[in-house]
Formats: sequence, C-alpha cells, structure tokens
Amino acid sequence: MKAFKIQKILIPIDFSETSLLAIEHAGFIAQLFKAELVLLHVVEKYWEQFSVIQPELMVPVPNDFTSAIETKLEETAANIRSKYGVNSTTVTSDGNVFSEILNISKEYEIDLVVMGTHGTSGIVEFFIGSNTYKVVTESKCPVLSVQSHATRIGFSNILLPVDDSVHSRQKINPAIVLAKQFASKIHIAGLPDSSDPSDLKKFEIKLDQIEEFIKKADLSYTRKTLSGSNQARLTEEYAKKVNADLIVIMTDQDEDITGRLMGTFAQQIINHSKTPVLSIQPVVGYVEYPSLSGGYHAG
Repeated sequence: MKAFKIQKILIPIDFSETSLLAIEHAGFIAQLFKAELVLLHVVEKYWEQFSVIQPELMVPVPNDFTSAIETKLEETAANIRSKYGVNSTTVTSDGNVFSEILNISKEYEIDLVVMGTHGTSGIVEFFIGSNTYKVVTESKCPVLSVQSHATRIGFSNILLPVDDSVHSRQKINPAIVLAKQFASKIHIAGLPDSSDPSDLKKFEIKLDQIEEFIKKADLSYTRKTLSGSNQARLTEEYAKKVNADLIVIMTDQDEDITGRLMGTFAQQIINHSKTPVLSIQPVVGYVEYPSLSGGYHAG
C-alpha cells in the first residue's frame, strides 16, 4: 500500500451549507499539507436515474445556467485561495453526481475527497440514496464526510475506533499523519466483538501494539476499551466524551449480488455522526503491520 499523503483534494460542491463548510475544512487541510484543491460541481442529469424516460425528451441545461455555475464556482475558488493561500482548480461537469466524482478523482489523481453530507434516518437511511454513501463505498482514496454541525475547523482530538476486523489497523498511519500535522491527541477506542476472557486478552494485546506505535510517533494519546452491543453508538457517545473532531474508520465492505456494500458500523457512523468522519477503504493483502513511512507491510 502506498504511503498516506495529501497532495490533491477534491471538494464536490452543490453550494449547500454543508458543501460550503466542507470547503473550509478542505482549505485548512490543504494549507497544512501544501495541497492543491479541485472544486467540482456536477449538473446532474436526473433522467439518467430512470431508464423508462427517453433522454431525447429531456430539455438540455441552458448555457447561461452552466455559465452562471462556472462563475459562482470560480468565485468560491478565488475566496478559498485568498483565505488559505492554496492553489485551486475548478471543474464543471454533467451527469451522475457520484460517477463524476469518481471519474474526476481518477483523472486528477486525487488523494482525499472532502464532502458535505446530510445525516439520514428512517426510510431514507434504509433506501440509501445519498451520493456520499456511494462515493465512500466506491472511492479508491479516503473520503472525509462533514455534516453541518462540524463548524470547528481543524482536528484537535482524533478518535480511532479499533475492532476485531482484520483491516482495523490500516487506519493507524492516516490517523498519525493527520495528528502530526494538526498537533492532535489520538483517542484509541477498543471495540471487542467478544466478552470471552481469552478473546479479550488477545484483543488487549492488539491495543498494546497500536498504543506502542502511536507512542513511537511521539503523539499524545488516550486508550479505553468500550463494552456494549452497538459499536457505532458506543463510538458516537465516546466521541462526545473526548470532544473528538474527527473519527477515522475503515469501510470494510462486503459483496452481494447487487455489488459492494459498506459495513454496518461504517454506515451507521457516517449517517449519524455529528463529528467529521474519515473513511478509508481496506487494502486486501496488507493487514497488520503499519510502518512509520505511512504504508503497510504485507502480513
């Protein structure tokens, strides 16, 4: 796995409150990492979602509308350049929002996507229609999702939930890289799947190793093992307790006949957390051994 780095940041913008807040987070991150920003607005072709509607029956997006969007996008980019002193590029596209985000991410070799998101609940959560969910599930690079509550810019306290999954430790290096840049404290939250004494002993050894690695990075940290049936809820409650302003998680996808599905824990955290969430796709074949260079040794 390549080292965790942030040189290019993509911010999809629909000019909503949360997307404008995402720009502020991205601008500050770009300033610290000396990264370039790519601001993207997608004019969505809604009929593409409904195969029964013939595209030739649709009215095309007027040129003056597209021009107005491009002007507004460039004004936004100019403001962020002035405020944070970073380089930025604007891109206007049309099509399916999440597909265009993934396409632009690949084309511009993006290292981090920063997205404003709206929490979901009830039938909306069951239906899973959000672009953020789709991007997090399919993106090859980490995705930082930001809700409207996340008005505090910067990360002073980073929460690192650790469970029994085989990929759980892959998020250690990204957390450390961010903690070094933001001078953050890392809060290790152990989430064991079993209450069996033998299993708990093995799990604590895993936490010992993580603690040692963070200690070697010369970072401030805390450690606590949490117990309860709902790990996502435990994580959210502990995030409030330690005043976390970032939660770092693995997406841990599964496959079914319809395609890739995000793990339940990740889905619940992204949907409900008022704290920004950094979601990282696991890399198969690189498991347990992080290195100080920011990558992983094959396990």
